[in-house]
Amino acid sequence: MWLVTGYQDVRAGLSDPRLSRDTRAAGHVIDGDIDGQALRGLPMGVAEPLLRTENAARLRRLAATVFTAERVEPLRPRIAGLAAELLAPLRNQRSVDLVAEVARPLPVLLTCGLLGLPMEDKTRSWTEVLLAVHERAGSSLRSHLRAVADSDLVEALAAVEATDDELLNLLAMLVVGGVEIAGGFVANAMSALLENPRRVALVRTEPALLPDLVADLVSGSDPLHVGTFRYTTESVRLGDTVIPAGEVVMLAGTDCPSDRREVGTVGHGVQYRIGALLGRVLAETVLELLVAEFPTVRLAVPAEQVPWQFTQLSRAVESLPVEVS
Repeated sequence: MWLVTGYQDVRAGLSDPRLSRDTRAAGHVIDGDIDGQALRGLPMGVAEPLLRTENAARLRRLAATVFTAERVEPLRPRIAGLAAELLAPLRNQRSVDLVAEVARPLPVLLTCGLLGLPMEDKTRSWTEVLLAVHERAGSSLRSHLRAVADSDLVEALAAVEATDDELLNLLAMLVVGGVEIAGGFVANAMSALLENPRRVALVRTEPALLPDLVADLVSGSDPLHVGTFRYTTESVRLGDTVIPAGEVVMLAGTDCPSDRREVGTVGHGVQYRIGALLGRVLAETVLELLVAEFPTVRLAVPAEQVPWQFTQLSRAVESLPVEVS
């Protein structure tokens, strides 16, 4: 695998058509790559449209009209109900893993509920959620979304003027952002809050400060692990290096400007926006309930021993052992 890190080289690679998003160009499926996961976990009828982004700018514009803060904010009462259901069983336990019990299942349950899926399986991955929607929708995704829409967000998605392929891409962005990225926001915010007991006390006494506090918490533990895989369809020169055809190339964004529209794929940029919008509301809601319902909650291990998980899609706290009583 080839790693590209310099800003100019990364930008050149992202705009070069010889660096394909289609994993079949290299004959590989890469663990952790959104395209590889789609090809491995989804039927090609679903995966192929996700690999076709001939008009990335148009797809980004469509997403910007659908996924807005004004459509996410009304979900807060629904999120509060789901969070309360997940937190309730913890009252009878001494120690728990907040990622496994709350941070990971909460965005899964929210996304499944929004998309008309049964909510009994709270451990689904984003690929499993996307496949379940595809199977339930049958031949008409738009008709399914219209039938199940009980939120402004899904109503806007169902009504957007887009082709079938574009609509499936927008759905995938919602699912990846809503499950993977938003879940990382919640886990990271929980960890950052609980490692500082003074912050916990501040939230408990002045909950109105929570939105600003969550924004500060996640700014230092951003769940998006910037970078994307590409596959060379023919030899490509980036900087002083010629990369042969049929190779896997990792375009890393760590040395690039913070504007993710510059360094990420169209999917990653939009998924980050969706995940950030949902993740902040999820984190604010669940943290307010957590500190109110569990006044003695604290980390069960030193903060430096909290494990992190890094994938191409995200970097997030993997487990968060806490004592709740």
